[in-house]
Amino acid sequence: MTVGQKNVLEWISPGLPGPADILSTTVRVPRGSTMDAVGAALGELIGRREALRTLLRDGEQVVRASGTLVAEVVEATGTHRDWVPPGRAFDPAVDLPVRASVVTRSGSPFLVVLRVSHVAADLMAMTILRTELADLLAGRPLPPAAYHPADHATYELTPRGQSRLEGSVGYWARQVAEKPLCAFGVPFRFPGARGHHHVLLGSRPAAGAVARIVASTGARPLAVVMAAFAALLTSWTGAPGCQLNCLCNNRFSPELRDYVGTVAQETIVPFTASPSFLRSVSRTDAAALAAYRYGRYDPVRLTEAKGEAERARGMGCHRDVVVNNTTGHSRVILPAAGVEPGPDDRMFGALAELDVYQMDGKIGCGLGLDARLATADEAAALLGGVERLIVAAADGDVDPSGFGIPPAERGPGWVRARSCWVDLAGVQAVVDLALGHGAARVEAVGDEIVARVGHDTDLSAAAEAVITAVLREGRHGVVAPSGYVRATGEGRSAP
Repeated sequence: MTVGQKNVLEWISPGLPGPADILSTTVRVPRGSTMDAVGAALGELIGRREALRTLLRDGEQVVRASGTLVAEVVEATGTHRDWVPPGRAFDPAVDLPVRASVVTRSGSPFLVVLRVSHVAADLMAMTILRTELADLLAGRPLPPAAYHPADHATYELTPRGQSRLEGSVGYWARQVAEKPLCAFGVPFRFPGARGHHHVLLGSRPAAGAVARIVASTGARPLAVVMAAFAALLTSWTGAPGCQLNCLCNNRFSPELRDYVGTVAQETIVPFTASPSFLRSVSRTDAAALAAYRYGRYDPVRLTEAKGEAERARGMGCHRDVVVNNTTGHSRVILPAAGVEPGPDDRMFGALAELDVYQMDGKIGCGLGLDARLATADEAAALLGGVERLIVAAADGDVDPSGFGIPPAERGPGWVRARSCWVDLAGVQAVVDLALGHGAARVEAVGDEIVARVGHDTDLSAAAEAVITAVLREGRHGVVAPSGYVRATGEGRSAP
């Protein structure tokens, strides 16, 4: 298998498909087309693209030379949501990774809906499939498809391919080791709240402002939006920076530009706060380009390397802030202008998640913010601040702290340690759970959190017990750094 196929197999659900397990696209059928013509176009599409007839078994990909695709035919009634029912999970070892539905009006086909397993295609591949099916339905000839997943797997097994993959694993292991232990140290003001606040932004003025900032900085448009979001987020959290989990499309090589397969993988783009927004834009653009160099990696090897780095530092690596770039692939209905509430059925996997839906002519974004952290009005103000910051910066450099929402308020028990905001009382509570009440006294000493214990305490065993408790409890704002073993005059401590 390719590393992209392995990557998707690590997280798709074989029983209940998640929102990203199955990708879909729709293609209009030319007026006057017959059902036979639609079937022929679908057959030619699957024949030319090996990814659509590839099964994944025991670590290998098996390309089928023939088969039958049964397409569901649905008469268009009601709304478009009623035309095609939700997709069921694919079994990568048994099922063709593509399904098709033909929507008819008065018995004549007018729309084809393709559903493709994410193990066979990423978002860019879906765009390619949509374009090719439209050409085939219109009778336009296509050049042969020259590069397939089996070809890509062959390249990845070469010494050059292996060297590149191993270099990426080393790079990401270092990123994990250097990531702040608590990257989103904001108190849970509403601990009983559930889900995320979801808001959407539509702004034509911001699109023009992005173009002017790009002209003055040389950065890519997406870097401007990412930097604005991260700048307002760190201004709110009071953190010196954050790490943005982003997808890299990995299509920098010529043979991958028209490749149908899954090559996109997650990267981490570090962001450093600055009083100069334009400087933040340039830094973010450079950090993203550096991260994209290492966008391809073997997920199995990376999991092993991440595990070693996490064991060395004593804490896991969490996805606190996510940025999704779905420009050109989204069907989200954006506000005409300003910020509006988004659909309440959207699920988010991180504390804060920015979706970039549109960049051309209009900036379209969505924000999901954990409801335990802020109010719905604050989520709307944070996303609206992205627009205000970008528009203001188009006329000259500005300080991001003047936009967004006020800095988060923390109680007296919160302290800064190793560039992280840490809830000292929360750490004490977990230490009491691990060692027993009164067995250790937790305090902040300079840039460290120190637990003072008695002379008869086994430091190594105590530290391991605390780390285990932190991981088990999963308390927000509570960390357990890995370095411990230091003596004091009146007892011993485990920093």
